Parts: sequence; structure tokens; C-alpha cells
Amino acid sequence: MLQKNRFKKGLNCVVNPLAAAVSLCCSFVSVFAYAQSAASASPTVTVTGSTDKDYLTSSASSATRISTRLRETPFSIDVVDSALIKDKSMTAPRELAESVAGVQQVVGYGNTPSQWFVIRGFSTDGVNYRDGYRSADKYTPRDFSNVERVEFVKGPASVLYGQAQPGGAVNTVTKTPLSYDQGFADLKLGSFSAARAAIDVNKALGAFAIRLNAAADSADSFVDFEKSRNTFFAPSLKLKLSNDLEMLYSGEFHKTTVNGFSNGLPMATGVFDLPASATVSQPWANLNNTTKTHRVEAKLALKDGWVFRQGAYVSTTKRSYQGISPAFNGADGTVLTNYPVMYNAGPIDDQGNRVLQSELTGTLKHGTVTHNLLFGFENMHSTFKYSFYDQFGCDNLNNCWGDYAKSFGAVLPSPLGGFTGGTTPETSGAKSRAFYANDQISWDAWRLMAGIRHDNVTTSSGTADESSSANSGRLGMMYLFTPRTSVYFSTSESFVPNTGARLGGGVLAPEKGRQQEFGIKHSWYQGLESTLALFEITKSNIRYKAASNPKVIANYAYLDYAKITRDIESGNLGRSLYGVAKSNFNIWGMQQLNSDLAIGAGFVRVGDRSGDSAGSGFMLPGYERVDLGLFYKLAKVDLALNVKNLNNARIFDTVDGWFVQRQAPRNVTITAAMKF
Repeated sequence: MLQKNRFKKGLNCVVNPLAAAVSLCCSFVSVFAYAQSAASASPTVTVTGSTDKDYLTSSASSATRISTRLRETPFSIDVVDSALIKDKSMTAPRELAESVAGVQQVVGYGNTPSQWFVIRGFSTDGVNYRDGYRSADKYTPRDFSNVERVEFVKGPASVLYGQAQPGGAVNTVTKTPLSYDQGFADLKLGSFSAARAAIDVNKALGAFAIRLNAAADSADSFVDFEKSRNTFFAPSLKLKLSNDLEMLYSGEFHKTTVNGFSNGLPMATGVFDLPASATVSQPWANLNNTTKTHRVEAKLALKDGWVFRQGAYVSTTKRSYQGISPAFNGADGTVLTNYPVMYNAGPIDDQGNRVLQSELTGTLKHGTVTHNLLFGFENMHSTFKYSFYDQFGCDNLNNCWGDYAKSFGAVLPSPLGGFTGGTTPETSGAKSRAFYANDQISWDAWRLMAGIRHDNVTTSSGTADESSSANSGRLGMMYLFTPRTSVYFSTSESFVPNTGARLGGGVLAPEKGRQQEFGIKHSWYQGLESTLALFEITKSNIRYKAASNPKVIANYAYLDYAKITRDIESGNLGRSLYGVAKSNFNIWGMQQLNSDLAIGAGFVRVGDRSGDSAGSGFMLPGYERVDLGLFYKLAKVDLALNVKNLNNARIFDTVDGWFVQRQAPRNVTITAAMKF
């Protein structure tokens, strides 16, 4: 969206070895089995039942592309599944960060619900992975209605995912057709006139199955003039052509409209004392976003358990906006009443991703040694095209941009002649072809993992382009002292091409990252597991800029050092990375009071963090937030009441290091859900 970046070479950031992340997840669930006996002459009766799913996930595939037990993986991985998303009534991807150690959210421009995180001190820069496919969608809104789970892989993951930031990779696993019929529908009503309806319907027809997830919502906001509307439609089809061949199609169609659109509040003295409703926007400001995603996969079972997978992923995002935002002054010491604002518009602000993947997986055994092997090829192309208008002639009060410096809070009409002038559409992008291989080795109590990847990358910006190659590797070792306790060490590398322009012209070389990590995993007893990880990450070549037992998930992260350590300009040394709190803690738990009634409560604590990386000293204040939930089961309907920010905490986030975005005060959501 609206961004004013400068790019430099020779910049390194480091999180030192004292940085520690502790993740504690525990859940308890008792399963009651019901049986019915009968005489041999009586007909067979099958009774099925279900129990509330806990929050503890035992396996994940994002770190290896093969489903692997987390306890036996020499890397740090956190999973947020559909049960936790449902219980906490999450509606925006940024809320995922509050359930994962060492992860904090970064707000997208216009406060759009995009997946943009800071992991272990480093921003993902809006690059995410959807069902294992790289998707550069920095500002793209995402809906939760078709999400099965979200897996956070801590540390560099370029061996399997190619262009990835060193802090980690976020992979969203979407829902696909099931082999049985089911239906689910819910209705949410909440604060700020919010209303949302969603359905999840699956139908199995022999060798063919279809699943549909759909949602629609509308809401006002705690921010003046702001209104939003979303519609989402996600069909998925699976066809079993033979015992060996299976085809899958999944689509996503998402439209978002926001009126009263703004990039947030200025980094000015006094901004934290404004009411929650404060905005520089006006009712005529608007944002329109349409995203379409298509995924097609074929899986062929070969001899001896080997499997070949061919996949294709295409996503397109078209966005346009016009509005009023704070000027790009940053935290320059200007007081709030004198801080200038600006008209801005992006009539073209489009992103695209095309990915082809070919993978072969299988198992080889040599005595007591087992190799789980993966070989792959990937062809990727991402583009970003935009035109930006920040000079619009004059408004109908004859205020022209050349000497325009309206104070914050002034009433600004729409430009008299419309949005004119601006920049010629510019296009940047990246293409890559990559080969990769990974070997998971099991030998007695040892678990070893080794992987390597070679990428040929071409980055472009306008008419300039640059080609380069990159090799990435990783090595992990784990020893299982007991079935409940393991210790591991891993080292891994990352790279990501720079798609922006170097000062003076040209294209930057890819960013590089490296991590060393030592960790201990321990299962205290069934349902209570913990991971303690000590890590160091260095990044270089950076662009500047159902029973009586509870279900509980808790996370704590401490980042001792996340600053610039080397730069071509000495004045940048020691500056903190924006949005990174030294410590953060969160806990959420649910207690089933009886077969019908349950209560939930959560607490979030985030420390102070820098609002920018410019060394201005502008700090976002820390906060403590309390959430509550009440859940009641009727015969066919589940009711839920979620209260977020019960204590009405004043919560502020940074928008890419340029602006301040206020988060919602106390708000309430009521949900009625029916399974059929």
C-alpha cells in the first residue's frame, strides 16, 4: 500500500545467543467411551461420539513436508489449530501471534487483516505460505473460515520454502474434502455492529468429495467513519481416479471493502492520549481488495510406498484505494496538532503469485536406520505492480499539495478535480527455479535431518533486473533420552531476493540469514509439553528500513537483543528493530464445568517496543489484556460469548515502522453454531 522505503546494503541484524523462547502448551481431555452389548441375534449398533479437541498438536508437516511428530523434530514449531481459533473467536490473522512464543503481529496498511508477523525479531515482510506454496501478499486480507491450522516454523526455512526471512515461516493449511458427510454453520454478532455468518459443508459421493467454506460479514468500527464488508467463498473438490491416483482442486475468492480507510495515526507526541475513535480519515476514503486463489494437485502412489506429487498454485490480488493518511515524516518530534497529513491513492496496487511444485517422497531402510526422503523442484514467479498518487492538484478549498500542511484533525474534503497526477505504474518481481532434497534419519534414539536447496533467482524493478544463485542448507540433530525428553541442535540458512531498488538505481542482492539453535523438549505428562530454545540469528544484506479437565495453551518469549549491529552508516548501529518487544507472555484456558457449560479466560502481556528503526526513540507502550469466554451447548446448537480486551487496554501497533495503529477497545462477540 502506501510505502516509502529506502534500501541499503551491508546491514546486519542479530539476535544474540542469550535470546530464549519458552513455549508451554498443555491440554487435558478425557474421552468417555460408550458401549452397548447385545445378544448375538440382535443387530449391530454403532455409536459414535465426539469430545472437544484440545490445543496440543502432536504432528506437523511444515518443517519437513512430511507429517512428523513434533517431539522428534530438531526444530522449534508451534501449531495453532482450528479448535483454538474457534474458542478464542479469532477473526484476523494477526491474532495468531498471541498464541505463539516469539511471534508478534505487525499491522498491515489500513489495519487490513493480513498475515504479517515479526518472528524471533525479524519481520516476515508479508511473505507467507499457503498449503506449502509461497505467497507474497503483504497487505492481502485473509479469512479464517477455511483454515484447518496454521504452523509456525521458527528459524530459517529456505531449504523447503526457498525465499524466506530468517525469523521463520508461517504456513496456513486449508480445509480439504473429507471422506464423510458433515455440516457446520455459525452466526456471530458483536460490538461495533459486527455481524458474521459462515458455513462449512462436506459431501462425500464415493470416489468424489466436495467441501464448501463460505462467509460474509460487515461491521462498523471503534474508529470514526470506518466500515468494512467481506465476502468469502472457498470450494474444494477431491477425486480418486484409482487406488493410486488422486486429484485435488481448492479455490478461494475473497472481496474486502473498507470505507473510512486510513493508514493509521502519526508517530507524534500526544498520539497515545487520543480517544480510540481518532482518525485522520474521512467518510469518502475507501479501499477495495479482491483476491482469487487456485490450487491444483495430483498425487500418484508408486511402488514400495513412494509418492509423487505435482502441484500448481496461482493467486492474484487486485486492490485500489484513496484516502487521507499521516505524512511520511516518521517520529521527527512534531507535535500532534502540527503534524501534516496527505491525500494519497493507489489506483493500481496488485500482487500475483504463480508456483509449480514437483515432489517425490519415500522411505528407505538399512537395518536399524530409516531414511524418509524428499526430492523436489519448484518454479516460482511473484509480481507487484503499483501506481501511487500523492500530488492531486488542489482540493476544493484551493489547498495545493506544493505547500499543503493541514493539521491533524482538520476536516479535509475530497479533491475537487479528483485524484490526478501521480506516478507511472511500476512493476517489481522475482522468478526462481529451485531443486531441493531433505533426509530425515531415524537410528535408535537419534533423529537426524539434513537438507539442501539450490535456487536460480532473477529479481526485477522497473526495467532493471539481476540474476543470481543461492545455496541454502540445514542440519538438525536430536537425541531422545527417554520417550518424554529430547535435546536437539540445528543450524539453518535462509535467503530472500530484494524486489526494491537500490539508492541510485539497480537491484539489491538477496538477503541472507543464518541461525544456530539449541533446545530441549519435554513431555511432563499427557497433555503438558514444553520446548526451551536458545538461538542466534544473523541477517545480512537487508533492505533498510469435554471433561472436568482444562484446555490450556501458554507461551513466553524473551528476546534479549534485536538490533542493528553493522551498517555502512555508523549512526544506525545499535538501533532496535521495530515492533519487537523484549518479552511477551500469553495464556488461554478453558474449563468444562459440566457437559453443557464451559468458561474460558486469557491474559496477554507485551512489553514496550520501538515504533520505528530510525533511532528516533519513539516507543510503543506495552500493555496487558484480559479476554473471557463463556460456552454453552444446546441439543443442536453451540453458543459462545467472547469478550476481548475486558480491561479496555490501550493497545498500539506499528504500521511497517511508519505509522501507529490503534487496536480495538473492549468488544463482545456472540456466536451461535450448528453442526449437521
